[in-house]
Amino acid sequence: MKSSKSRIIPLSAGPSPTSQRTVESLAQAGQGRTIFERELVDCARRLIRLRKEVDKHIPPGLVKDFAWDILLELFVNGEEGGIVYVKQLMLVSGTTATSAMRLIDRLEDEALIERLPDPLDHRRVIVSLSERGRTAMVTLLRKILEKPHESDAAAQPRPFVPRGR
Repeated sequence: MKSSKSRIIPLSAGPSPTSQRTVESLAQAGQGRTIFERELVDCARRLIRLRKEVDKHIPPGLVKDFAWDILLELFVNGEEGGIVYVKQLMLVSGTTATSAMRLIDRLEDEALIERLPDPLDHRRVIVSLSERGRTAMVTLLRKILEKPHESDAAAQPRPFVPRGR
């Protein structure tokens, strides 16, 4: 009987190009970011969790904005140095592949996202927020985090009063 040691296949000397890129990308995540920018990422993460929570209480897809889900995912991944592929966005959107591709096309037409071929695997396409898309997301998330103005306090709901009474 041969020993099991002769069956061991030696591994390559270093990490794969894909894993190297991932490590480099994650190492750069958050560098130069302010505390407020980190709060924006936390806000986007909470929104993603809340969007998933909606499906538990309301029939899935009924009150969903698939493009917003895609933009939130791209924002979080972009700020944290993640790499997002088209296939991932199809899964995140929660819609059919055809509908997701239409959304991705439309977001690209509006210059909110960019698609680039993966230099390490030409079968995959990397998607990221464009500068315009990132600016829009930062602006929207800042608005969400804003404290209400005193003038907003007066705009409280009024009790229901039936018509004609």
